[in-house]
Amino acid sequence: MDDKSMDLQMLLEIDEDLEKGEVAQLKFLCTDLVQKKRLETVTDFKDLSQRLEEQELLDDGLLIPELLITIRRLDLLKILNTSKEQVERYLAHDDCKRVSPYRKMLFQLSEDMTEENLRIVKFLSDLPKAKLETCTSFLDIIIEMEKQQKLGEENLDELKDILDKCDKQLADRIEKFRNMQRDREQALSCPVGGRPPLQEISNYEDFIPNYPDVRITSSMGTEMSEPRRASFGLATDSQIEKQTTTYDEKDYYPISHRPVGHCLIINNYDFEMSETSDGLKLRNRKGTDTDKESLERVFKKMHFEITVKDDLTASEMLELVKQFAEKDHSQMDIFVCCVLSHGEKGAVYGVDGKQVEIRELTQHPAKCQTLANKPKLFFIQACQGKVGQKAMWMADGPEQEEGTYEEDAQKVASYSIPIEADMLIGMATVEYYQSYRHTTEGSIYIQELCRQLEDLCPRNDDILSILTKVNSEVSTKTLRGFKQMPEPRYTLRKKLILPMD
Repeated sequence: MDDKSMDLQMLLEIDEDLEKGEVAQLKFLCTDLVQKKRLETVTDFKDLSQRLEEQELLDDGLLIPELLITIRRLDLLKILNTSKEQVERYLAHDDCKRVSPYRKMLFQLSEDMTEENLRIVKFLSDLPKAKLETCTSFLDIIIEMEKQQKLGEENLDELKDILDKCDKQLADRIEKFRNMQRDREQALSCPVGGRPPLQEISNYEDFIPNYPDVRITSSMGTEMSEPRRASFGLATDSQIEKQTTTYDEKDYYPISHRPVGHCLIINNYDFEMSETSDGLKLRNRKGTDTDKESLERVFKKMHFEITVKDDLTASEMLELVKQFAEKDHSQMDIFVCCVLSHGEKGAVYGVDGKQVEIRELTQHPAKCQTLANKPKLFFIQACQGKVGQKAMWMADGPEQEEGTYEEDAQKVASYSIPIEADMLIGMATVEYYQSYRHTTEGSIYIQELCRQLEDLCPRNDDILSILTKVNSEVSTKTLRGFKQMPEPRYTLRKKLILPMD
């Protein structure tokens, strides 16, 4: 078998393993490499490979591996007789134009775009309704924005503004990309002996290349000798300057008062007299006092003024939050409300079995004038749907017989979570699922939240980084065969670092 037939066989094997959606992702990543009209007719990987071959982009055998690494199909690299480490080692000092960092950045945004955030992006984007109706993914929206010149490598403001309103972390990635591009441009323009340029590799991973004298087989079946050097010089670790980060105060919420703010804890345990509108019986919430005590301890260490209220009805919960929203917060910096109760999608239960929408609880602090431009944090330990319960792990939801979950879940009211400015709502679980609480040790979400706050606040980690760590730790636990995934929702416009002595 000659090299050409071997190349074709490799491409056919990859084509057979790629899904339709993955081919669409590859087309997006190749937008700057192939004429758009030529890409429009591409239906599978074989077509795409042919278009790339027409542009003489497959000669060195690095483009296809780079594309596969970007869409995280590392398993297909075996077909090409290479590995992620080998490809990145060559890409690290190769100056040939391939997939642009701009395309990779947008692709990574699409990979981390939740359905909820996608709905918000579609709502906020200034695209014709007819176009939006055909957009089923974030990449579809990106393509339409580019067609209408609302987005480009030098025109990222509109997209960043949209993401700022639904997911601050995604918006921060755009700013990080801009900074990387500026650093690279400055480095490339540096005179000899100045600061060396930053290396770009796929997916922006931290990577320190080593340069062994090895040979790898390219995707086109040819042996590659020593990698081509970039036009600029490579530097050793000792030559790279250590960078110091400077923080601009305008990027952070100011924390200057003592007490820092009010921390209201609503702790609902006694549901003996409760009955939901569906006639379901709610259990007493054993273990919730452990959560209450943990929250009291942690927020007291953060210099909050703590107020705890136990066993409130739905109307009492709403009235209490309203009273706190009417207080004068002018000499305070933050408002925190923690609700420990049973719940359904978008709502929590009072001890009388009646529901309060989370939106109702948050709307009063959102409208408080002395809390304007100040962060308002809500932490909700409650179910957002129905699944099973096993052994000592008890679900914060209605008691029901096995086999009725799907039907009951369909009856849950479709409440929405608010997105007013400077708001953060830390949910113990994503919608439709239950959160879990140990009968003596408390809920895994609240306990992990308190643990991470105590560990990371003294290190000056911001609240979103801390909640990401909480997500990671909770999601790794298996609770009698079930899993739990917390979900922070926020419209914070700045970084928030909570003080802790």
